[in-house]
Amino acid sequence: MRLYGWWVGACAAWACVAVSGLAAAGDAPYPDKPVRLVVPYPPGGSLDIIGRVVAQKLGAGLGQPVVVENRSGASGAIGTQVVAKSAPDGYLLLMGSPTPISILPNISPAIQYDVGRDLAPVGLVATGPHVLVINSKTPANNVREFVAFAKAQRTPVSFGTFLGSPQDLAGYIFARDTGLQLQRVSYRGSGPALNDLASGVIQFMVVELAAALPFLESGHLRAIGIASPRRSPVLPDLPTVAEQGLPGFESGGWFGVFAKAGTPEAVLDRLAEEVRRAVSDPEVKAKLAGVGVTATGSGRAEFAAHVKDESLKWRRAVAEFGIKPSE
Repeated sequence: MRLYGWWVGACAAWACVAVSGLAAAGDAPYPDKPVRLVVPYPPGGSLDIIGRVVAQKLGAGLGQPVVVENRSGASGAIGTQVVAKSAPDGYLLLMGSPTPISILPNISPAIQYDVGRDLAPVGLVATGPHVLVINSKTPANNVREFVAFAKAQRTPVSFGTFLGSPQDLAGYIFARDTGLQLQRVSYRGSGPALNDLASGVIQFMVVELAAALPFLESGHLRAIGIASPRRSPVLPDLPTVAEQGLPGFESGGWFGVFAKAGTPEAVLDRLAEEVRRAVSDPEVKAKLAGVGVTATGSGRAEFAAHVKDESLKWRRAVAEFGIKPSE
């Protein structure tokens, strides 16, 4: 009986250790309530689209709903700060992208978070190219025709963008390489900017293919080039910008999940595994491919290295063009 009692006690102790390894707070196993995923841009943009696809599958894996919250403003900095200043318990996650993670911290001293100190990379979700788009009523079908049309107007081209985004920097490069003058019009995110482009309020955008597709399919916008090394299988007849006389012109984005730094390692590992499973799911892959991005799962360390490399790359680009917070 003593031996039996010792064995039962040992098993009970082992079970407690195993459960506590996934505890985010108190004694409850993680997760024991819904998880929130902050998308730091308005609905309708590529990050929102991708976040909602992943959230549904991630929730199934975690056994709790993953609820998407749009917290837009300051080019993604407001929503990012919400997560950066949250409790380290794994219940508030961030759907991150280059602008608030890799670029804005290199531009604005007003940013009130430190990516390396405040956020923990969980996993890379997807990557995707940008596309150059114009209003469908503009008399141009390719880059050369659009540049000729724009120069004939003898006024700066109104360019929809948001501060510190890869699209913003791509606009600087496009203007430099074509000799165009751009009048930058800032937005909270790609969704509102695309609506204005479709309405004729602005003339030109560099934007994520995922966000532009509904407007291209409806006929409100026209794509004149894709900013990737190869043509996209989603738009196989659309030439790359490089094919049209601007060699080396490439621009794209990445999308990944972050948690608050200091979240228990076991919780971060659980999240990383579930993100990887979600991204590897054939249904998720197909949905992401359908909006022009490639599912790209990664481990925590690999994603952290990617984020660091991206920050260094964009720091050089920001320095080259002398971009300031007021622009």
